[in-house]
Amino acid sequence: MMDVRGLLALGCQTPSTVGIGGLQVGTMNATVSKLRETGCRVSVKGYDDPGLLIRDLVDHKIDAAVRGMMGSLEILRELKSQFGIKEVLRTAVLENASGKKFLLTPVGIDEGRTVSARIRLVRSTVEFFSLPGWKLSVGVLSKGRTEDASRGIEIMRSLSEGDRIVKRLQALGIPAKHFSILLEESVREVDLVVAPDGVTGNLIFRSLHFVGGGKAYGAPVVNIPEVFVDTSRSKADFYDAVLLAAGLAAAQHAAADRT
Repeated sequence: MMDVRGLLALGCQTPSTVGIGGLQVGTMNATVSKLRETGCRVSVKGYDDPGLLIRDLVDHKIDAAVRGMMGSLEILRELKSQFGIKEVLRTAVLENASGKKFLLTPVGIDEGRTVSARIRLVRSTVEFFSLPGWKLSVGVLSKGRTEDASRGIEIMRSLSEGDRIVKRLQALGIPAKHFSILLEESVREVDLVVAPDGVTGNLIFRSLHFVGGGKAYGAPVVNIPEVFVDTSRSKADFYDAVLLAAGLAAAQHAAADRT
């Protein structure tokens, strides 16, 4: 099982600089204050220009980056342009009200619309999180139970897609199980939960974080070579996201040193 707590501790202990986009003075001060109170060795640098933030990340002028309060469309455009990718793949690091930490994808409303898109997300996520030494187990969700297939074409299609995704992942050597609509069981049993599409994933994220008392540490982009953590703008501070970004960057550097 993955250890998010250990990753956050690594981020706190490792000297690094994390760039944060579009922070207001109050939010920046709150983030810096928490880092100092906890004795973390991370420093933060604020950016107003999304292009400069991503450029400094590409040029290794900062160790990692956090979206902060920058607009999503601006950041996505810069990530695609400067990293030369056609799509931005994100996976959220979450914790439910009981303290269980898990990964969730897709979480962008325009992501994961097809079987192949969700498989790309899973493969990129598994590869990305292998750097800290995690071997992820995967739970695939669909829009109903198996016995609900006759209750609508959309439900039938979703169930069929869930089965296909699991078979493809298993053929790739990735441990995967189809949980149908049983989100609660998947969170208990696996590391990575795969929603039926990005809209559903975004609703799961918002329900857990903004209504259900869970935590959202951020959503790393899993198909670029550097560490960029996407965040919701509705946060009082970005302390957790900064530690996540710093920890992932430290894990990447350690993995590179081993090779």
